[in-house]
Amino acid sequence: MWKWALWTSWAWAMAWAQTGPEVWLTGSEVPPGFIQQAVARVLGGPGVQGQVPPQAPLPALERRSLVVGHTRLSLTSVPAPKAQATQLLLSNDPENLSASRGLFHYRFGPEGGVRLVYHHKNAAPAPLELHLRLSNPSPEESWVWVSDASAGPVADELYAGHMATKRWLELYWNRAGQLLRLPPGGQFELTQLTLRPGQVGSGLLEALVVQGQKAVLDLYAVAPGEEEPPLETYSNGPVYRLDSLEIRTRQTYRAGGSLQLSLGEGAFQAGNGQRIRGSWGQLHTLTLTLTNPTAAWHTVTLQLSADGGVARGVVWLEGQEVELPLLRPGEGFILGRYPLPPGSQQTLTLSTLPASGSNYPLRLLLYNPEASAGP
Repeated sequence: MWKWALWTSWAWAMAWAQTGPEVWLTGSEVPPGFIQQAVARVLGGPGVQGQVPPQAPLPALERRSLVVGHTRLSLTSVPAPKAQATQLLLSNDPENLSASRGLFHYRFGPEGGVRLVYHHKNAAPAPLELHLRLSNPSPEESWVWVSDASAGPVADELYAGHMATKRWLELYWNRAGQLLRLPPGGQFELTQLTLRPGQVGSGLLEALVVQGQKAVLDLYAVAPGEEEPPLETYSNGPVYRLDSLEIRTRQTYRAGGSLQLSLGEGAFQAGNGQRIRGSWGQLHTLTLTLTNPTAAWHTVTLQLSADGGVARGVVWLEGQEVELPLLRPGEGFILGRYPLPPGSQQTLTLSTLPASGSNYPLRLLLYNPEASAGP
């Protein structure tokens, strides 16, 4: 009998990889769309995804069989790696692509995982294919954990960035991902988007080498049928090596007053002297302590509004996903209302990640203009 609860290391999972076609997944619950994406990679690439039958979510540490065409595969859920990405890669310069070109080429190892954010529009008069590939350049086998999501092709760049961020955050908050085995010289096509003129492709990826020496990420755009651009054409955006890709802030709100906070504020300085405008790729987590030292009841209102232009987003509030509507400057969206009895205290946790294509920052307002004698 399989004793899934005893799987405590990657070595156990890798030993089973020799028994047949396996799709190795992680997460408290793997979403159906990601399962189909993961199966397609094992079978040959994104073009196979439409052949994968609809799937139910896969709970943690469970196993399931499925048949695609004439191939029987096993879906196996294993523990997620404990390491976190510490390198941030941004690919949006040039955002508008007028011809085939390389966009990002980056080699990384087990000493530092990566998070890639990309957002590109086809400004050429003919279709372009956007490819994201993972490969192993080393002489020994590598195992790489990937957690990625994309959106497009669509004409609305704000929608593309919003949907890519929403899909990726659903993976991030569940630690959902795929463990890929790459033999020496092996590769996987992770994403392929065909952009017609004026269309946008957007995505996020997190990758960790859990065994082996190195892995390489390549992002490039080519006209259909053309060969991959030579390495010297790659533009390679900035790489930020940070202690953490999460910004954690603690704030205290006192009932009867008001408090304004900013999410995705302006820019921050990285170690190489370059600046990221909008804090793209970094998760913002706020721990809010609501206090009511008075003798009256108060109700605290949490409101989000756009502070840098038209924006969308997704917020994780107390373990629940809240998808924001289209926010225009001056418009507010109520995230929640929280009653505070006299002398009470409550703690809330809120997380979000700036979405490509949107205009950040967002402004979070906590307020309570009136007190009352009861709830």
